[in-house]
Amino acid sequence: MAQLHQLLYGKSKKRMYVIMIDEKHKCENYMKAREHSTAGWHKIELAPPNSNPWRQKSATRNGNSPTKVRRHGEGLAGYIDKHGFNSHT
Repeated sequence: MAQLHQLLYGKSKKRMYVIMIDEKHKCENYMKAREHSTAGWHKIELAPPNSNPWRQKSATRNGNSPTKVRRHGEGLAGYIDKHGFNSHT
């Protein structure tokens, strides 16, 4: 099994937290995908021993399906970020 690495992210270099544990090339790809959409710092380092691959999940509401006519008061589908709820368009 390949050596696992962890991807850390934070708005401050002193307060970084783990957002992903996986192989190094997967962490690098995820970091490159995030660098244009997130403001802050990323760092890749070795994961602790006996770690399992893991990725932080994003928060969604009513799934990721596009907005449709919904029945039974389900409401709009969308996601939650730092600015609050955003519906899918």
